[in-house]
Amino acid sequence: MSDITLINISIAKYFGTKVVYERNAVGIFLLIAVLERSGFKVAFHEHFLDHRCTFKEETDRFMSLIDPTSLFIGIGCHSVHLPFAVRVAKKLKTRFPDKIIIMGGIGPSAVAKQLLERFAFIDVIVVGEAEETIVEVIEKGRKSFKDIRGIVYREKGAVFVNDPRPPIEDLDGIPLPAYHAVDFKREYQIPTLFTSRGCSFACSFCSLSTFWGKKIRYRSIDNVMQELIFLKEHYGTKYIFFGDPTFNADRDRILMFCRRMKKEGLGLKWECLVRADYMDEEMMDCMKQAGCETVFYGLESGSRSIYKKIKHDIFIDRSIENIQKSFKYFKTVEVSLIWGFPFETLDDFKTTLEMRNSLENEPGCEVQLRWLEPYPGTPLYKEYKDELFLPEIHSLIFQKERVGSAIAGGKDYYACQGGESGIRIPADVTSVRFMIAASHTASLCREIIEQNPDIFCDYYRYKTPDLEEKLRLAKRYSVY
Repeated sequence: MSDITLINISIAKYFGTKVVYERNAVGIFLLIAVLERSGFKVAFHEHFLDHRCTFKEETDRFMSLIDPTSLFIGIGCHSVHLPFAVRVAKKLKTRFPDKIIIMGGIGPSAVAKQLLERFAFIDVIVVGEAEETIVEVIEKGRKSFKDIRGIVYREKGAVFVNDPRPPIEDLDGIPLPAYHAVDFKREYQIPTLFTSRGCSFACSFCSLSTFWGKKIRYRSIDNVMQELIFLKEHYGTKYIFFGDPTFNADRDRILMFCRRMKKEGLGLKWECLVRADYMDEEMMDCMKQAGCETVFYGLESGSRSIYKKIKHDIFIDRSIENIQKSFKYFKTVEVSLIWGFPFETLDDFKTTLEMRNSLENEPGCEVQLRWLEPYPGTPLYKEYKDELFLPEIHSLIFQKERVGSAIAGGKDYYACQGGESGIRIPADVTSVRFMIAASHTASLCREIIEQNPDIFCDYYRYKTPDLEEKLRLAKRYSVY
């Protein structure tokens, strides 16, 4: 028997013979840990969407994961998987009308009220970080959701938005993720680990500060080391991905962290997401000595006029200089560039492409070039939400039959390339993962995507000048 069945929706590790998804979700394993600490029994499964399956096949597999003894069924997903999560929730309610269906994660959180208003089979949305909220939902939800902060819920046909829950200040008080819930060593070669939450920089297109808050909250270095040692000793982990959106926001902390990593002598190799303008050579050298092999910079645009509109307090010249210096210290330097802003001229776009080619050719960066996805709740979305369109004739999202050949003919992902870690991940694997997930989900859920553009924004794009020419040029570098 279990109190709750938790299911995390993601994409399959393999696409044909290529490994395209290697990193684990973090939030769902933390929820299992806090629920188990509170004495609840959790039935946990991962549902990996398979591009070869029909909706019935996907639904049958999903239904097979449900523990019929659970009163609560929790579904976690990113926004790209949200249409499928909604459709499968309807099937769940039909089969198990007395069970309470909960949704959470960065996808449902941003559109919680709209989801409950339009889809009567969803009972509760947990908004934002959920470790404290989910425990209260299971403790109190059998009687009433009325006083539980951080949720939107349905009662007697009406939708209620409760007060938000304050961010968790003591991140050390959260137990380590429940890695035991799956065969972790077999499933995940590269564990994902967060040492902080929050992003104070609030870029206009990004939803992270909306979800986690603008104040950056940190785990203690001792607490992070405890998890790293655990992964090393129990799972033989050799490589770590630090998923903090701005890993190097606090310079002194990073220097202390890296010195501690070196002192512990775990021999771990790792990669992280960093702000280019916050880097300096002392930090780079310290990170290298601590095992950092790859850094990922969110540069986003090569156009200064675009840069000023989407970024805050970031210095592009300093950023580029630090990116160039990074090759003295790291095996791989990855850079993110985005195109498709509603105010982006063709000249702006070409300047971004020039930046892309320059960074790839000299000094040799792995450059990700993504078509901007709209995210609800962001300043850019609020201003331009009426400028969305469904790119059905422009994107492979709506041409599933072509996705397989496009990816099969591309490079390998997560391929072993020798070296100390044996891992090298091309930057555009992010675009490939999105395309696989989005094209499959769109093929299963086209109708509700078209009917609810404000909920399923991932499948839409902003109107942008000279789109046809931009796409013609962009397709040289990735799949869209």
